[in-house]
Amino acid sequence: MRRSWKMGIACFLSLVLVAVFVLGCGGGGEKRVTITIGELTDFTGPGAPAVKTIAYITQDIARHYNDENLIPGVKVKIAAYDTQFNSSRIIPGYEWCKDQGAKVVITLFPGDPEVLKPFAERDKVVVAAMGATPLLFEPPGWVFGFSNTNPWAMKTLLQWVSANVWDYGQGIPKLGLASWSEPGAVNTDKAIKEYMQNYPGKFDYLGAYLAPVGTMAFKGEVERLKDCDYVTSYGMPAGYFLRDLRATGSKARMIDSSGIGSYRGFYVDLLGWEALDGTLTTNQSILWNESTPIVDLVTNLLYRYRPSQADEIIYAGLGYVGAAHQVIAILEVLQQGVKNVGAENFNGQAFFDAAMNYKTTSPMWEGYPQWGFSQTKRYLVDHHVIYEFSANAKDLVRITDWLPMVK
Repeated sequence: MRRSWKMGIACFLSLVLVAVFVLGCGGGGEKRVTITIGELTDFTGPGAPAVKTIAYITQDIARHYNDENLIPGVKVKIAAYDTQFNSSRIIPGYEWCKDQGAKVVITLFPGDPEVLKPFAERDKVVVAAMGATPLLFEPPGWVFGFSNTNPWAMKTLLQWVSANVWDYGQGIPKLGLASWSEPGAVNTDKAIKEYMQNYPGKFDYLGAYLAPVGTMAFKGEVERLKDCDYVTSYGMPAGYFLRDLRATGSKARMIDSSGIGSYRGFYVDLLGWEALDGTLTTNQSILWNESTPIVDLVTNLLYRYRPSQADEIIYAGLGYVGAAHQVIAILEVLQQGVKNVGAENFNGQAFFDAAMNYKTTSPMWEGYPQWGFSQTKRYLVDHHVIYEFSANAKDLVRITDWLPMVK
């Protein structure tokens, strides 16, 4: 689990801007209907170190479904488009996925489904969001959140920290945010402010300091936040911010709403375990160091399909294992949609109808709470667990059971 991070991702990327992964079908020559799932991902932009492993697990679970013929009469095809973490490529990427025949399009970043929501409604194409914001779910439409929403994860974490970690005999803890100016961080800032309104006196929020996307030095932001008791960031820039913060001697504890674990290898190589020790991060999935049906399946698939990359993927962080439950849920919905209407008749409406009645009740979900969608509920995840970066264990260690999500 602890291997050197391979920073050079060029061997995987080869500067390919658009990639199509057609997955093997198996099944002894049986005629099978191809159902395409589109995916808007990041192979060559700043999110690639974490996001590329999500592309891997999407491919590998789909391949497993094909190899085992888990949706009889169907071959699943993943058509993946590189947005390069560039908002101007979201709509072209969505249109490209439609041109490939996709009736379902997976998105990874919180801002993407916000852009696509009206297009999905118009085209009757379901957007299966692995990163989402609360705005996407009201009114309920054609975006289904298979992941947590970062704002609700942050509120859950703040509630737990205030109740279980901070000693208010020391006064009210100071909290600040520094990150890139992008939807994930903007919505985190909004969530903290909403939490402050609902639970006054829990934190003294010094505000959000958001730098342009791509910024790698946070000296000005650090100067404003170096006296905080808690700091937060979002995704990749957390590493650069924490590096500059630790250089001042600040002992502020990093708290994170579900992003940092995806970049574990990057952060460890940049900062070392001591600088990360004690960092708290919410998660919606169980990680590599526990045994559940999903973790066991994912580990098996990783070593079966990617043996030469396995140690690096595990070291990188939770991307591969953390996204697995979302991909499984998407394919279980697809499986039910095919059962309802037949493979030849499957379309976005069939997925939509199946999703509204979906619950995580299959044996794969042992170890998870029961989640589900409904006629009005468009987000799947209702709970989080909290992990802590441990320098002693050199790993992320789970420190809570499942916590009800604070909205």
